[in-house]
Amino acid sequence: MKIRLELERKHKYLIQSLLSCVFIYITTQNVVSLTKWHIGVLMVILVVSGSYVSHYPNIHKENFLVSVLMPLGVLSGALLSLHFFPNLSFIFKLLVIAFFGFVYYLVSLSDNIFLVVHDREETIPLYRVAVTWSQILQVVVAIPLFAGIFKINTNAFVQCFLVSFFSFLCAYYQLWIYQFDQDAKRTGVGEILFLSFSTFFFMYVTTFAVSFFPTEAFLRASFSSSVLLFALSYISGHLKNEISRKMIVGYLVIILVSLITLLVFTS
Repeated sequence: MKIRLELERKHKYLIQSLLSCVFIYITTQNVVSLTKWHIGVLMVILVVSGSYVSHYPNIHKENFLVSVLMPLGVLSGALLSLHFFPNLSFIFKLLVIAFFGFVYYLVSLSDNIFLVVHDREETIPLYRVAVTWSQILQVVVAIPLFAGIFKINTNAFVQCFLVSFFSFLCAYYQLWIYQFDQDAKRTGVGEILFLSFSTFFFMYVTTFAVSFFPTEAFLRASFSSSVLLFALSYISGHLKNEISRKMIVGYLVIILVSLITLLVFTS
């Protein structure tokens, strides 16, 4: 019976991912004429209703935000990137949409594990695997989302704020998923806010610093995502007391390589 319920839940995530692919295709290929506000409202309705149906009964008001954060990030990144990068072949667009659907499915699976752990207040065997994959998925989601944000026709202050705000939410999400890790230190509200706002500040400063270079939005997004990867890894290391010089140097090298690539390809 337990196996059957698990399969049914996986089917829910698969259906939700397919619906997200259909939504991305309809809104980005102009199948139906919709305004930006209509698209935004429909996206929120799709994510909220889909998350509630697929995660029930583990979804509650105290974990509602973290259950919709990554799915909203996936769809927002898909819509923005496909809108601002229209010069792609039809076949390649379909592959990109399928990729976002696959990421949506993985995000849903990871969120389900965290919600189950949160509901039971104890870890399960798949928890540590989900934690590792979650950090990777956050960066994967951030790259197209940041690239789309950097293409929005607004000033650098607003662009950097949007990127930093999403990073702030990712930091909070990262802290939330470590709540029931027995090897991680317990964090209070003050420390959670401090680490989240520190991530916001660090992301804003670094993102704004490279906004003066005339380079492609994708390269700026790759650089910002590498900084986000460092911030999330630092938070994880802080919680598990695993911060080392080797770890910091390794991630700084990744950031440096991204920065050099950005500078080399400035137009």
